[in-house]
Amino acid sequence: MALRAYKVEHILVFASRGTEAKLLAAPQLRPMEEWREDVAAWVALRASRVPDFDKLLDHHKVEPYIHEANESCAAKIQTIG
Repeated sequence: MALRAYKVEHILVFASRGTEAKLLAAPQLRPMEEWREDVAAWVALRASRVPDFDKLLDHHKVEPYIHEANESCAAKIQTIG
C-alpha cells in the first residue's frame, strides 16, 4: 500500500494507514509507559490525513517514517486543523 501524509499533533508521518502513523508518532510525543497509563489519551490521539503534504514523500522509502521537516514546513504543519 502506498505511503501517504498524516499529521499526528505536530508530527508529519508517512504511512499507509492512520493507525500506523499514530503508532510511529506516539513515542515522539510521550514515553510509551505514559500511553499505557493514560488509555483515554491514546484513544483520543488522532492521525489526520493531509493530502497537501503527499508531495513531500521520499519515494525511495517503502516503510512508514516520520518526515524530517524543515522550519517552514513545520510551521505549515502546525497550522493544519
